[in-house]
Amino acid sequence: MLRMEAEMEHSESKSDGKSEGMGKGGEGDTRPLRILICDDDPAFRKLVRTYLRQGPGGGEGSMSGSSGYRLIEAGSKEEIEHALATEEIDLIFLDILMPEKSGMEWLQEIVEKGIAPVVMLTGFGSEEIAVQSIHAGAMDYIPKDHLTRDRLWGTIKAALEAWKRKQAEEERNKLMCELEAKNTELERFTYTVSHDLRSPLLTIRGFVSMLEDDIESGDRERVKKTLHYIESAAAKMERLLNDTLQLSRIGRVANPPEDVPFAEIVDDALEQTANLILESGARVTVAENLPIVHVDRMRIAEVLVNLITNSIKYRGEQKNLEIEIGYRGEGVFFVRDNGMGIDKSQQEKVFELFYKVDANSKGTGAGLAIVKRIIEVHGGRIWIESEKGKGCTVCFTLPISGNGR
Repeated sequence: MLRMEAEMEHSESKSDGKSEGMGKGGEGDTRPLRILICDDDPAFRKLVRTYLRQGPGGGEGSMSGSSGYRLIEAGSKEEIEHALATEEIDLIFLDILMPEKSGMEWLQEIVEKGIAPVVMLTGFGSEEIAVQSIHAGAMDYIPKDHLTRDRLWGTIKAALEAWKRKQAEEERNKLMCELEAKNTELERFTYTVSHDLRSPLLTIRGFVSMLEDDIESGDRERVKKTLHYIESAAAKMERLLNDTLQLSRIGRVANPPEDVPFAEIVDDALEQTANLILESGARVTVAENLPIVHVDRMRIAEVLVNLITNSIKYRGEQKNLEIEIGYRGEGVFFVRDNGMGIDKSQQEKVFELFYKVDANSKGTGAGLAIVKRIIEVHGGRIWIESEKGKGCTVCFTLPISGNGR
């Protein structure tokens, strides 16, 4: 069983009841600092426990204002696993030489999961391994034979500060990457919109010039035809503008997410596409035991309507069209059909704004771009699994509700 011990820190400003970030809560967090020591030597764990009881001594390693610490001791693989799974750990002391699973293996797992800062405990002659542990993500290391009270408390302070700086740097890098991706997307979006809107505009301009000639010649029949071309180009531009506006609104104008059975969203989509399905003669099957999702219900119904419509629109020569809506687990849903399929070279392009597999098909080509944006706003991703002539499966992920099925 794990041994746990809670002690108050001996610090000069403890009485004010405030913390300077001892726990993960940061400034204003008054809960005890949770320290996990992973070492199979009870005598060494007792030494650490003693030094912690004594407090930092008000020296350089002092962390004034803390409300104390909570020590969690683990000497075996099972105890470490239990502590990592059940405790909110702030700092880990980890012996390099652990039974069953080495300290370096534990370090790799802890670093990958971002659980807490790690200080490695090394024995005599383990300096090279200690340096390797720093490169592997440990914040610091302490040779066991050099452990003192001041070094222990000083290392705790330094490791927590280094961890805080590391997290801030990682968050900054993440934001910079997201900003760079958004800027790239904005550039591509701007170029696409300006390019595709220019086409009907040039058409209108050209036919306006022809219209002037037709009016001067008094050819009423040609005037009607020219006006028809102008009207068609204007209607196309209106559709492009409407789709562009809809795409730009996703993520800004939306309904708050709610827990809703995915099966109910499927019913909404099938109701909206009922006439289209009936006219096409398509057979739609829906999987049972679909999970509850935490989403904007109307937006996800819009996703399914678009995907069902695309399956019907791009059926090719398939007379017996079958559409399947299902769930693979781990948040992955899919809409599968036995239609014409999509060549691998186009499976990413179809999600670009105004891209159309068939240039002569109706619509603006914005449908899948809108679908992709809706899924991404929900924190998911979308992709296609298909071969030309062998049907198409559109997969996407959604957040599953904690309330289960």
